[in-house]
Amino acid sequence: MLSFADIPHYDSLDLSQESDSDEFEQFDHLSAYKELGPIFRIQYRGEEWACVGGLQANEWAWGHPDRWNYADPMKAFREVMGDTHVTQLDGPVHRAKRKALKPGFAMSLIAKQIPGIDQVVKQFFTDHCGETWTMMDLFMEALTEANSQSVIVTSLTPDERHSFIEFEEVFLPGVAMTPEQRARYYENSDYHQLKSFVFEYLRQLVSKRLDGHREEDSFQTMIDNREEREHPPGLEELIPEAYLLLMAGTGNTARTINCGLHYLQEQPDWYAELKEEVQDYQPEQLLRGMDRFPKLKATIMEMERIFPAAPLHPRLAAEDLEFRGFKIPKGTRILHLHTLTHFLDEIYEEPQRFNARRWMEHDYPKKAHGTFGGSTHICLGMNLARIHMPIVMANLIRYFDLEVEELPEIKVNFNYGVSQSSDLVGRLRLINQ
Repeated sequence: MLSFADIPHYDSLDLSQESDSDEFEQFDHLSAYKELGPIFRIQYRGEEWACVGGLQANEWAWGHPDRWNYADPMKAFREVMGDTHVTQLDGPVHRAKRKALKPGFAMSLIAKQIPGIDQVVKQFFTDHCGETWTMMDLFMEALTEANSQSVIVTSLTPDERHSFIEFEEVFLPGVAMTPEQRARYYENSDYHQLKSFVFEYLRQLVSKRLDGHREEDSFQTMIDNREEREHPPGLEELIPEAYLLLMAGTGNTARTINCGLHYLQEQPDWYAELKEEVQDYQPEQLLRGMDRFPKLKATIMEMERIFPAAPLHPRLAAEDLEFRGFKIPKGTRILHLHTLTHFLDEIYEEPQRFNARRWMEHDYPKKAHGTFGGSTHICLGMNLARIHMPIVMANLIRYFDLEVEELPEIKVNFNYGVSQSSDLVGRLRLINQ
């Protein structure tokens, strides 16, 4: 058995990159994997980390969830959302919290909201036809509005909706920073003002629900079931849970669609096939899944593959471990490169190429697709995202033309906390039906 010190180090390779930001250290994890193998060490945030990636690493990391500690590496979420926030909980406490939140995020409940979400998204696009938008902003506004009229009913004004979006987009980059960097970043932004507004808005919303106001939405189901929990939640614990329903994943979904559309602009033949497939689209058809829309499903899978919203997942070894013949002592900081498999040519032919058709021609290992993570820490909002994506895409393709003057540079970034980017700017035009 080899020791931790025997794990090959990233610095042994000439893979240094220039960073556009003082806040993030840059690493070429894909090249390191190809040169050093599925486990290597890096110096990150002034600390030693072990990176693990590849199909075997996914199976290893997701196979035994209690071997990991999340409270320390995810403490930034605790600082923002409180001690009971699900992302930074471990073991049995985490599983109990997930079980408590499940009624609000269950597909059986979300599916009932499909017609309403579809109606809001289509109307939002129609109302803003002819306006020039960064597409990610347009999608995030539309999805937040849809959530506010379905899964957690509340009457957001446009300014209030925008404040929620701003807060989501401001606080999340801080999660990837050291405490010192995070403090400076938050002080030099509108973070504190936005957080004060968001939490006070939700405090009033939750207080009304606890006082007896009812809405037929997912959050009401969570309110009705709260006494069944081992420790029934009070006002302060329910506030971040309400936030999760309203906002969690909206930015990632909007960003993924935005980047995927960039490629579809360069593939008019495939886009024409999609348009033909959805010409008779009705939202109720999604209640039976996406078998009615195999090309749309393939397109979404390829968007998720080539633009993973969260490329890496930090964790801490909660016990002594072993991987590929190397000892990993308890307390070791781990970066799980859970979406590295998306770009391995031994799994996907020409992995850097956007090719939706591959999903209609091949079956891939389940653990090769890491967009939503895996095991007990799999993305809580996955079901909602899997509803949002086809609704947005089907409405765009069937009812609207997208006019884009030029395609911006687009890139996939494997660095922890740094999202892929493509500032796709354009206008929607309503197609005459």
